[in-house]
Amino acid sequence: MNELTYGVSIYVEDSGKTYHTLNDWDCALGNNNYIGDPELETTYISVPGRNGLIDASEAVSGRRIYKKRSLAFNLGAKNQRLSWDGIISALRNNVHGRVCRLTLDNDPGYFWKGRVYVEGFDRFRELGTFTLSVPVADPYKYDVNSSAEPWLWDPFNFETGVITQTDATIITGSGTVTVNHGHMLTCPTLVVSDLLSATFTVTYDGKTFPLVVGTNIVPSILVGGEEDVTLSFTGSATVQVVYRGGSL
Repeated sequence: MNELTYGVSIYVEDSGKTYHTLNDWDCALGNNNYIGDPELETTYISVPGRNGLIDASEAVSGRRIYKKRSLAFNLGAKNQRLSWDGIISALRNNVHGRVCRLTLDNDPGYFWKGRVYVEGFDRFRELGTFTLSVPVADPYKYDVNSSAEPWLWDPFNFETGVITQTDATIITGSGTVTVNHGHMLTCPTLVVSDLLSATFTVTYDGKTFPLVVGTNIVPSILVGGEEDVTLSFTGSATVQVVYRGGSL
């Protein structure tokens, strides 16, 4: 593949199948403005007798919240004229209207997620063009690997990437697990196994929460933001902090 020719990898969540626009349909990415701007959730309050508006956008969460963004990948190729109807039918049958994860060849460490539509197909002789449109995509792109999966060198960007891998940790009596800072706050899953004490708890931001064997989700716990987060555990068990990082 020419280093100046990029494609899009498409993982279809309901079928579990993966396609690549170049490898499967010879279709290359033709535009540069395929990533729309993230839409910020804002709340402004008008107070009678006061100049201006009160910005209450972060009053509830204490941080910026993004609602969505749009994606539009313009793709094209030269194929035999009689093959184009089959190519577009294959795309519509396998991708159109489905929730997918989209990974760009030039940004292999992340995927975008949303419901994909095949739009605007046109053909002039052998040249065919169409758009993979995601009008309501998640605002963040997600790390290809979660913290529970091995860290891979090949897709990692050493300038902007964040190492998220957190191995299972054996806690005997008490101990801590530190989660590296990142770009996107998210609620992790705490997976507990091999419990040897009567109770097992986690302390975060001065608050203590009980944990049980298996999968635990504590909505109050957030990791992956701009600061490292240290979780303190009390009891004896094996625990792993599982989450998927992201970036705007």
